Amino acid sequence: QAWLNEKFAPELLESKPEIIECVVEQLDHMEANLKRAKKGDLKVSIHRMEIERIRYVLSSYLRCRLVKIEKFFPHVLEKEKSRAEGEPSILSPEEFAFAKEYMANTETYLKNVALKHMPPNLQKVSLLKS
Repeated sequence: QAWLNEKFAPELLESKPEIIECVVEQLDHMEANLKRAKKGDLKVSIHRMEIERIRYVLSSYLRCRLVKIEKFFPHVLEKEKSRAEGEPSILSPEEFAFAKEYMANTETYLKNVALKHMPPNLQKVSLLKS
């Protein structure tokens, strides 16, 4: 459900790290069970397909979130910075680190490609409002 919500929502939704962690643990457990199963059993191939399906849904969910972070990183970082202390974060710690690094890389690229060719009074850039 979280995957579909994220996929069809126009903006980044609240992070669900507990669901991601649970799914990853279940995948590890299922793979461990498959290693102990008989090789020629039909159930093994069905379980392997189910593992691949779950892995696809998980990676699609994470890819969708990263695309939205890349697309709206100034807004996402500003929203994260201005949220109240008790309010839940829309970014996981890993996503927050990614967004900050993406912003820094974008600023560096912009400075190296375009701003160095502009007059000195126009060379300042801040992707965040602050």
